[in-house]
Amino acid sequence: MLHGHFRLVFLSDLHNKEFGYKNQELLDTIVSLQPDGVLIGGDQIVAKPGRSLDPGLFAAIRLSEQFPVFYACGNHEYRLKLYPDVYPQAYKEFRERIAESKIVYLENEYADTNLNGCPVRICGFEMKREYYDRFYRGNLPEEELARVFGQPDPNRYTILLAHHPGYQDTYFEYGANLTLSGHYHGGVVSFGRHHGLISPDFRVFSKYCRGHYKKNGKDHIISAGIGEHTIPVRIHNPREVVVIDVGDFS
Repeated sequence: MLHGHFRLVFLSDLHNKEFGYKNQELLDTIVSLQPDGVLIGGDQIVAKPGRSLDPGLFAAIRLSEQFPVFYACGNHEYRLKLYPDVYPQAYKEFRERIAESKIVYLENEYADTNLNGCPVRICGFEMKREYYDRFYRGNLPEEELARVFGQPDPNRYTILLAHHPGYQDTYFEYGANLTLSGHYHGGVVSFGRHHGLISPDFRVFSKYCRGHYKKNGKDHIISAGIGEHTIPVRIHNPREVVVIDVGDFS
C-alpha cells in the first residue's frame, strides 16, 4: 500500500464562463482551498468560429502560476484540432499559449509527478470523435485506454481524466484509482445524487450526470461543471468546484 495524502481541485466545463473580473472570484476560491494540484477535465473554452479562447484559457494559465496544473482535452478542445478548416489557427494558438505557460497539457499522454510527496500518474484521454456522437450507443473498449497508457502502475496513484462520463464501466475495468469526468453539465435539471434531465448526447435521465461512484476500491467522480453551453440553463443544479482529499490508498 502507498501512503500519504494530497488535495486536488478538479474543474470541468467552464466554457469561458466568468466569475468576477477575469475570473478573479473563481481563482480566489481555488487559492483558498490550497490544493496540491489542479486538474482540468476539458471544455475550459468554447469552440465556435471566431470565438476567443479567453477567458477560460486565461484562468487556467493564472492557476498554473500558483499550482501544478494538469489539463486534459474535452470535446471543445478536440474540435479545434479536428476541424482546422472551421477553426483556422485556433488550435495552433491554443497549444502555443499552453506551451508558454506552466500547464501540463495531456492529449493521450500521461505525466508522472509527486503531490505532497506521493507518487502520482495523471492520464489525459483524448477520446475519438465517434464516442462523442450524440446518437452513439455502443461501448468504449478498455483496450483503447490500455493501448494509449499501458496498464496502471501499482507503484503510483493513477488518475484518469476522461471527459465523457458515459463509459464508466470501461473506466472501472481499466482500473485507475480515480477517474474524473464532466461533459454532462449536471443534466441541466438535477434529480438526486446522480441523475439529470438530459445530457449533451440526448440521454434522458442519465445516471452519469454528477456525483461520486465506487467499484472494487476504485473511484469515479463526475462533475456537474462550472459553466454551461448548448442549453444555457441550470435548475436545482449548482455549479461545482470539486475538492478531492486523497488519503492512504492501495
